[in-house]
Amino acid sequence: MKRITFLYLFVFLFFSCKHVVAGNLEKDEYETLMERIREKAVNNPNVEDYLQRFDTTTGAFTDVDYSKRDRTNWEPFIHVQRLSDMAFAYTHPANTYFEDDAVHEMIVKGLDYWYERNPHCNNWWYNQIAEPQHIGLLLVQMRTGKKGIPADVEERTLERMTKEGGNPAKWTGANRADIGLHWIYRACLQKNESDLHFALENIYSPLVYTTKEGFQHDNSYFQHGQQLYIGGYGDAILQAVLQVGIYTHGTQFALNQEQIGLLSKFLRGTYYKTIRGKYMMFGVLGRGMSRPDATNKGGSIHYAQQMMVLDPEHATEYQEIIARLKGDEKPSHGIKPKHTHYFRGDYTLHVRPDYTFDVRMVSDRTLRCEYGNGENLKTYFVSDGCTNIVTAGDEYANIFPVWDWNKIPGVTAPLLDTIPRAKVDWQTRGTVAFAGGVSDSLYGASAYDYSDYYADINTKAKKAWFFFDDEIVCLGAGITSTAEAPIFTTINQSLLAGQPITIGTGKKMMTAAQGSSSMKDANWVHHNNIGYVFPQGGTLSISNQTQGGSWYDINRTKSDEFIEKDIFTLGFEHGTRPQNGNYAYIVVPNIASPKALQKHKINHIAILENNEQMQIVHHKKLDIWHIVFYEAGTYSSKELTVSADKPCIVQLKNINSSDGRLHIADPTQSQQLITLQVSIPERKIKNRDYTCNFENTSVYAGQSLVLKL
Repeated sequence: MKRITFLYLFVFLFFSCKHVVAGNLEKDEYETLMERIREKAVNNPNVEDYLQRFDTTTGAFTDVDYSKRDRTNWEPFIHVQRLSDMAFAYTHPANTYFEDDAVHEMIVKGLDYWYERNPHCNNWWYNQIAEPQHIGLLLVQMRTGKKGIPADVEERTLERMTKEGGNPAKWTGANRADIGLHWIYRACLQKNESDLHFALENIYSPLVYTTKEGFQHDNSYFQHGQQLYIGGYGDAILQAVLQVGIYTHGTQFALNQEQIGLLSKFLRGTYYKTIRGKYMMFGVLGRGMSRPDATNKGGSIHYAQQMMVLDPEHATEYQEIIARLKGDEKPSHGIKPKHTHYFRGDYTLHVRPDYTFDVRMVSDRTLRCEYGNGENLKTYFVSDGCTNIVTAGDEYANIFPVWDWNKIPGVTAPLLDTIPRAKVDWQTRGTVAFAGGVSDSLYGASAYDYSDYYADINTKAKKAWFFFDDEIVCLGAGITSTAEAPIFTTINQSLLAGQPITIGTGKKMMTAAQGSSSMKDANWVHHNNIGYVFPQGGTLSISNQTQGGSWYDINRTKSDEFIEKDIFTLGFEHGTRPQNGNYAYIVVPNIASPKALQKHKINHIAILENNEQMQIVHHKKLDIWHIVFYEAGTYSSKELTVSADKPCIVQLKNINSSDGRLHIADPTQSQQLITLQVSIPERKIKNRDYTCNFENTSVYAGQSLVLKL
């Protein structure tokens, strides 16, 4: 079946490309572009309800308040959306209203009303992106109608688009591309060569690496300043650029190979890596995580389909992506092990065929996850070391209305009565320098010197994550707070799956009762194919209960309908005003049963140090040592001694072999020389100095360096 599908796609593309070449010989490229635009936008909507609400005398819809200027859910925009649907109904041969004169008259009357009424929104996005895109597409589509839009009406409508639609050159990233898109529509309609070139230049211009908003040198994506936005605005830039890339494919306006290469690298190496099955990791969605179904990226299939045309070299990989997104194959299908620390974005992504685990941090180089326009109102702690732990992918799907937002997975924070909001909704910078990770592309360690004294949070902790194949070791040290509220480290807060929560104490197993309880003697917990092991004990909170809330609680543009879901929550209780507290837990993903977890040995993992100065883990089977130095210091044992003269994160692998390697990263990105002194008795290496030069590394200051041991 797969071979037949691929053959069909090949034949389709062959004849499509053949048609393009022939078309370019026979007609101007404006018409070629408009044909492509129509092909992609083809739609057969049901407009019966709209027609009944249309006032044929005025040209308005009777249920729309055109005086509204709200920043979200701008009501007058309904007028534009309905006219657009009516245009597609009028021009679609299968529609009841195909070539219906009354519908044509309504469309014309509606455009006239819109021009005369001249509605305006307080949110620039509606004025400069949403409205002109819909209007432009309507006009392009109506050029194929039995009756077109009268020339004077079209001219006035295009005049409004020109006046209100903005200048793409004044914006960056996805916003620039989105504005440029309706410039293309207008340029084609008016056969304006200079506007078309200007639009394409601006749409393609974000396809470069930048230190501002856009694609970053670590293959992440920023929007609204130095804010991680792989989803959300990442989707917006992909939507616009790929759309135009397909419009222009095979023409003189086509994307060049360098631009296609950047898109290919971002999609294959970052965007689709953050999706497990069809669900995206919530930490990369920005304020979009407060919208229903935001993590469901099934619709991103069309990016991969478009890239099969633009980037055929990687067609097999795109086919695997499509199969996962459709659910035709398991989430593990085609997945290869990969570990990436995005040093520009303060983000770590650990991918294995059987699971994905990520960490989102924030430093004084990046911005906290935003709230704004009434959205994402409880997001404050999401930037402080939040983690996603997924095997199926849907573990957090639409959980957010009922979440306890004090208990973000991975985060250490006080249990406040009210979640604080940052002083600035759109661009609030982090406050610490130490946030980073070391990586050899398969394994790595990340660390965050968490410290927050805003809004009575008054808490600090040294937090680190150590990534291997079958386990992730999570450590916290120096947990100190003057907050009045109890301090809690959340291990996970996810949807409660059908299987029970099982707790292991010694050789005994028990099922967690419904409700919430504290335990001091648990060795491990198992839930939903994920194990949690506690090698150093601690007071655990285990919750198995129904939680309620509404989307309106976190997003004022959404429904206030009360929702209930069954939730699993696990975490450490540190009490009130802890001084130098700590925690240690090991996540064992994709372990099918409590018995399998009970048999899973962890004696090959040694937690050697967990304090404010350093956190160290040795994985004996892999012979990997991960060392986090929060300050200059020395670690010494019979097997290895390492000294660092500055803060850093170090990975040493195969230390007793001639092919041993040392990877190092500077999490403060201070662009200095860091000197390590290493002794390995078995190889008779004593006090050997390694000079790690981060000087003049510029945008790559947080990237790992590798040296031979």
